[in-house]
Parts: sequence; C-alpha cells; structure tokens
Amino acid sequence: MAKIPTFGKELRKREFDIDEDVAFCNSAARACVPQRLIEKQCTIIREREKDSHMWEMKQGPRLIWESTRALAKFIGADVENLTLTENATTGTELVFFDIPFPIRSKVDILTAFKRALERHEQIKLTVIDHIASSSCVVFPIKELTEMCHQHGVIVVIDGAHATAQIELSIEEYGADYYVGNLCKWLMLPQSAGYLWVHPKHQARLQPLLTSHDCFDPFYRTRFYPTLNRDLISQVLVKDALEFYEELGGVKAIASRNSQLVTNAVAMLSEAWGTKLLEVSPDCRAPMAVTLYLPRKLEEAYSGLGRIDLMYDLHVKGVCVRAFFKEDMALLRISCHIWNDWEDFEKVRDTVLELLEEVRGPPRNSPGYYFVPRPETKEVDQNGSMTNGSTKNVVH
Repeated sequence: MAKIPTFGKELRKREFDIDEDVAFCNSAARACVPQRLIEKQCTIIREREKDSHMWEMKQGPRLIWESTRALAKFIGADVENLTLTENATTGTELVFFDIPFPIRSKVDILTAFKRALERHEQIKLTVIDHIASSSCVVFPIKELTEMCHQHGVIVVIDGAHATAQIELSIEEYGADYYVGNLCKWLMLPQSAGYLWVHPKHQARLQPLLTSHDCFDPFYRTRFYPTLNRDLISQVLVKDALEFYEELGGVKAIASRNSQLVTNAVAMLSEAWGTKLLEVSPDCRAPMAVTLYLPRKLEEAYSGLGRIDLMYDLHVKGVCVRAFFKEDMALLRISCHIWNDWEDFEKVRDTVLELLEEVRGPPRNSPGYYFVPRPETKEVDQNGSMTNGSTKNVVH
C-alpha cells in the first residue's frame, strides 16, 4: 500500500474529494468520507447485488461481525455487549438543568449534577454527553455514572462526539448504555453507529424496528439490521479503523489536530476581538473548540437564526457550526486530518468580510436555506401579474 501522505492539504488532495474552495471545519457534525471507503462501498454494493439474499444471509453477517470485533477493540468494549446501529440515539430528558459557565474544572460539572439529582428525586434515567456537541465540553462520565447510580438513576452515555476523538474504555465507565456515531470523527458514510449495553439490561432490550430475530435470546442477534436496511456503512467500520490506524491512531491524530485547532482559535479570537467559551483545558475536547463571534454579528442575526448565519458563511466557502447562547453568537471550529492553517485563515477572513457586510440597516431574513422558497409574481390591485417583479415566499 502506498505511504499515507502528511496531514492537511496533501492528504486532502489524495484521500478526499472536498471542494477546494471550501474550508470544511465542521467534522463534529459530519466528517468527509475518504475516497477509499466510497470505492469500497461501491464494490460491496456490486457484490451484494449479484445475489442479495445470499449476501444478506452469509457475507453480510460475517462482515458485520468482523467490523463489530474491530470496533470493540477500538472503543474498549466487550464484543458481546456491542452491536452496530445506524446512529446514536438519545432519550428524552424530563428534567433540564444548566451547568453554568465558566467551567473552571470538572468539579463544577459534578456539583451541578449533584444539585440536580438532590433537587429532583423523581429522575430515573439520565442521558449524559461524553463530549457536548456545541460547547465541546468533555464530561467526567465515570464519576457522573457513579453519582447517578448512588441515586438509583440509569445512565445512558451519548458518545456521538467522543468516538475517534478521544480514546475510549467503555467497559470501565460503569454506565448502563453507551451509544456512539461513526460518521463524524471516524469518517464513515452516514448510517453507522453503535450501541453498547451492560449485560444486566440485555435480556429485556428490544429493537424499535422488529424482524424475524427480534425475540432471539442473544442480544446482538436481536439487533441485527432488517433486510430493508442498507448495511454497507456498518460493513465498512473495519476498513475505516484500518485507515485511522494508518494515520497513527487516536493519539497521533488528536495530538496534531488539538495543537492546530488551539492555535487557530487563538488567532481567530484575536482577529475578531472575542474570546473562547469559558471551559477549562482539562474539560475541553481535543479536536473542536467553541468561541464567541463579534457582537455585530450577534445583533445582525439575532432575529434570523443560526441556520442563516451558517448559510451565509457557507456560500462564502466556510463550513462551520454556529449557534446562539443567551443571545450571544458562537462558532464551533472542528479540526480533522484534511485541515491546515489556510482553512482557519479563510474562516477568519470570511467572518471579517461578513461583519463588514452586516454593518448597516437590519436585513430581512432570507429564511432557512434548506426550505424551498418559490418565487411568486406580485399581483396588482386588478389581479394581474406585474412585469418581471418577483418576491420570495418564506415558509
């Protein structure tokens, strides 16, 4: 096999098909899939369609089992407690509580959870992010799990943003359930995730979508995907893990990306005159950081929404995640193997360019970019269409 090139532009050009004009800094939402995985995906589809029923009965289960074993080793899990799924899913929280910023250490997080558990004795189940999506906070899940169990609370860990960003040892956390995504930092095609279940819960657990094996005594068999589901993304898990290891594994990738994104957000905050979200370094994710946007952008987009802000940045060639917290606009910057310093310089310059554009009278909302907005002719008082005049209808 050819030697893997260094990180950044060279790797991006060889292994990915990312638009050269886009600074893609949003891996925490969904990563770009390496060309080698796309090609392998197409090859398996062609093999499957030669005799799809035989593939589903023989090759499919064998390939998924190989991927499950590889993933179990990667995340520190017993393979008997693990099953591949289409996505990480979360439950419904009955009690919401704030963890106030600044977060000076994990003690602040533990204190907030302890206070909530003592105030709300009716809590029976809690869903805890391993790494929070927007704030990029890493939660002390082992200590939180122990605390919740002392109060008789079942613990579900949402590891959607943790897998392949930090090293995992799922069996050691003591949680009841752990779910994760593989289409983010592990760069698999969509519909690739996993579910880890503590042995004490496996006998009573049933999949939401049932099929012939839904009452099988073995937990993993019950969760084997139904025949009308595409399994290829799950089959590719083993290949994705091999690619990750070729690049040096989690430690090497996280070390490189962490150094780059840390320097990048320092440069961005200085250029914009803003600051990072107040999270202590020991509680911050290694490959994604959140910082505040200039106040003028907050004012310009407060009546529009984060999607409009993200869209306006994206059409200028910058893909990032924007959101609002207490009327303040923030940006989450992700760094993965294809990113280099030029990407973050483009983020810096694009925000400054957008800042100049919004200085002036308030703008009308263009509406959410993913909702089709048909153009409708203006109608005069006589019911006739005016010549060439159009307007957008926002749904």
